[in-house]
Amino acid sequence: MPFELRQRPTELRCSNCGRLVGAGAIVVKTCCVNKPWVFCSRECYRQFVAKWTRNQEAAGGSLRRGAAL
Repeated sequence: MPFELRQRPTELRCSNCGRLVGAGAIVVKTCCVNKPWVFCSRECYRQFVAKWTRNQEAAGGSLRRGAAL
């Protein structure tokens, strides 16, 4: 699950929508991507978490093909 980092970026772009972000940035790190993601608002962060969770659930399931549950 993504977790928020306590950083103060100077001027970055939102990872979700591409807008320039100033002092109110939300910086998040996931276990899968080894770099911080920056978001301009809680709405952009919420959209990212929804997509990220959906992708994580899609990759789930049995680890081996043909394995009985």
